Amino acid sequence: RPRTNGVGMCLDHANGHHHDHSHHKVVEEEPAKGTKFAVTTPLYYVNASPHMGSAYPTIAVDALARFYRMIGLHPVFVTGCDEHGEKILQAATKAGREPQDHCDLVSEEFRNLWTKLDIKYDRFIRTTSPRHEQIVKEFMERVWNNGDIYKAAYEGLYCTGCEEYKDPKDLLPGDMCPLHQAKCDSRKEENYFFKLTNYQDRLEQFLNENIDFIRPRDRRNEVLGWIKSGLRDFSVSRANNPWGIPIPRDPSQTIYVWFDALLGYVSSLLEESDEATLENCMKRGWPANVHVIGKDILRFHAVYWPAMLMSAGLPLPSHVYGHGFLTKDGMKMGKSLGNTLDPEELVDTYGANAVRYYFMKAIEFGRDGDFQLTRFLDICNADLAHSVGNLLNRSLN
Repeated sequence: RPRTNGVGMCLDHANGHHHDHSHHKVVEEEPAKGTKFAVTTPLYYVNASPHMGSAYPTIAVDALARFYRMIGLHPVFVTGCDEHGEKILQAATKAGREPQDHCDLVSEEFRNLWTKLDIKYDRFIRTTSPRHEQIVKEFMERVWNNGDIYKAAYEGLYCTGCEEYKDPKDLLPGDMCPLHQAKCDSRKEENYFFKLTNYQDRLEQFLNENIDFIRPRDRRNEVLGWIKSGLRDFSVSRANNPWGIPIPRDPSQTIYVWFDALLGYVSSLLEESDEATLENCMKRGWPANVHVIGKDILRFHAVYWPAMLMSAGLPLPSHVYGHGFLTKDGMKMGKSLGNTLDPEELVDTYGANAVRYYFMKAIEFGRDGDFQLTRFLDICNADLAHSVGNLLNRSLN
């Protein structure tokens, strides 16, 4: 049987490259029968209710997991919520809620939507769970003991929406974040940093030896461009954000939200009876077969995450697949434009099958895609009502 090569077999053309299997080279073959392996959606921020942009990759991973199950494999379908960070604290405060109450409420909205969309996930991780916190702390200790964390003063421009310090050359005039169209704050604080620069050569070598690690191919070229232009160490703590996991060696600071959230892919794999250790996570479906993510969070998954895993001495995922953005009637969706697409409303009106079918059929996975109601109705009527409906009708009669 041809290898499935992560999402590639279903949604992209797999190519025929094979590599020897040294520690940080990815095994390209189809997972062995009986072996559990993770397939993951992003872990969604709970600063706001779920929208079509969060439903889209979840439908895709659900389709992939179903495919794997149909051919007798054992995927562990991971989804969940990223619940720490300044942005979430601000959202809770604005709504007049305690942060934990806010997280409980919004994470339940995600679960309810996945039920409506008939999403058959195996794990729903919440990064506020105590077991996840144990895994994050153990991981940070490994990285610290490897000599990759140090303390330094830092001054820079911070985008709360991205939860990231920005390089001035990546900003619009007036220090505006191009993604959030909001002015970045000038901040100066003493933080702990991860020595990403230690992994410049290893990351470049890894990507050259594993050409299918990042899909589609143009995303890979983008990441190689970032690495070749020179990596910079990044802050793994925040001095003034109380809504996070305290650093074990310095509880006056909390762990940077991305350093925390990425480990949700690992901590989610624990069985209920397992003690919360990295060793136990490794036995339950790690390394992941594929992380399906939006292209806006590619840097965190294709640069930061592999380097973090290398530092901790853990295997890397087989693939990262960066899907495109969704638009509506050719325009970017946004509350200010009044053109958001409510997945609950779509499902209530047309049913889960029609919504799932359209987003998997009508949009080339990996590219940006547009939603137009007339096209949605035309495709669903032609394919589901007429073709499949007529076939079913004739078969039953």
